[in-house]
Amino acid sequence: MSDVPSILFHEILRRLPAESLLRFRAVCKGWRRLIDHPSFIKSHAANQTSSTTLLIRNSIGTRFCSLTLDSLNYEDANQSIDVTPVKAVYCTGVPRATALPVPSCNGLILNSHYRTNKTWVIWNKLTRTFHELPEPDIETGLMGSGIGYDSASDDYKVVRIDRLFRHGKSVYQTSVYSLKKESWKIIKDCPYDISWVGPTRGVFLDGAIHWLSLHDIIIALDLETEEYREFSIPVLPPNSKELFETRLDVLGGCLAMSFYYLIPRMEGWVMKDYGDEKSWVKLFSFGGIGSIGIRLKPLAYFKNKGWVFMQRDEEFFWLDIKNNSAKKVVVHGLPDDFASQIVPWNLFRLDESCAAAVKITAGMKRKRKTTKNKADARLNYST
Repeated sequence: MSDVPSILFHEILRRLPAESLLRFRAVCKGWRRLIDHPSFIKSHAANQTSSTTLLIRNSIGTRFCSLTLDSLNYEDANQSIDVTPVKAVYCTGVPRATALPVPSCNGLILNSHYRTNKTWVIWNKLTRTFHELPEPDIETGLMGSGIGYDSASDDYKVVRIDRLFRHGKSVYQTSVYSLKKESWKIIKDCPYDISWVGPTRGVFLDGAIHWLSLHDIIIALDLETEEYREFSIPVLPPNSKELFETRLDVLGGCLAMSFYYLIPRMEGWVMKDYGDEKSWVKLFSFGGIGSIGIRLKPLAYFKNKGWVFMQRDEEFFWLDIKNNSAKKVVVHGLPDDFASQIVPWNLFRLDESCAAAVKITAGMKRKRKTTKNKADARLNYST
């Protein structure tokens, strides 16, 4: 590789999958220094925004696997593929990852919980590192959470929105945690009512975290300015009174909304130009499909091919938007009762290693065992 210009070599590595780069760190010290350098990790993450790695988790969080959607081919009618096992990340005293989907950004997953006595953790599944967040000094009333990246300060930030009562009025207090500063701060209250059906997962896009409100608008918190703004949702047809569920996601680098009707029917919309409320377009629509449409969840959108990858219960489908047709994808090795979401792998290393934690825990167990054996020996001797 000495004949390859360093700039070109850097560009080649930057375009490779993160899991490959993690293995390439073992090639030599020079490669390891380059791959571990913060500037390279930052540029690589920026180049992986269109990643189509699907993270899959069983219902109790004891088994994880991944599926690279780029390896799938819609044209293959009899397509089948195997999942890739992913090492679960456990640490004594830290809760396991919650059910998918969860707030995520650039491969970092936020394990949040509505109870204050539960530890909040940022995980990186690929590097098997994590960061525990200190408990904020507030009473629980969690309505929304999210994680995102502030490019202006080169900082990952966690946001929580809590419903509190002040002077007899209900307010939505917003707290922001800085990974760089390792501290929480309270910013101005959220001026909108958050969806009340359980804590709402925020989705990150273009420097902001987004939630659905009770008043048919999308709330966006800009992580640089820490100011709120709002977007209108798509204009729905007259029979929208039969709408019973909505979902907010990011598909193909666009804000996306799924609408589920009692008719039954399901529609998928995307905002083609971020921030332009007039750029909402209907991507697909299913009608007359009974309960199937209710359980369909779009996972990934391939703009250049016009395909949408979807999950229904424990099955996956390709949807061809142009031809309005769908094909089932046979995936081997899936766990029972699973959920999934797109999580691009990232080389970013958090401050604690799961491997180190496992060694420490194992060492403590061995020490306790040795101490117990010595005590038993003394007991046997004395008797």
